[in-house]
Amino acid sequence: MIKVTVIIKDVTDAFFEGMGDSIIGLLNMTDSDKFTHLNKQLERFPMKVGSGSFRDRVELNSMIKGPHAITFKLEPRRGYKLATFTFSKA
Repeated sequence: MIKVTVIIKDVTDAFFEGMGDSIIGLLNMTDSDKFTHLNKQLERFPMKVGSGSFRDRVELNSMIKGPHAITFKLEPRRGYKLATFTFSKA
């Protein structure tokens, strides 16, 4: 099991909720799509994999390539939101 945390700040409610057909909100995506969406924006949203070691990143990469399960949790913090993904082998 590996935890990945992402700090989300300086976004509008439309980022989470969406806006009609033009913007698909983060909360309207599958957990896998949420991770992919945030992973593509690493310069905007800092991401920490496990303890931050290279070994944890390698383990996450190998886990993603095989059958796996993802759970997502979004928690409010002071001034930002913390998205936590938990990856486990299926």
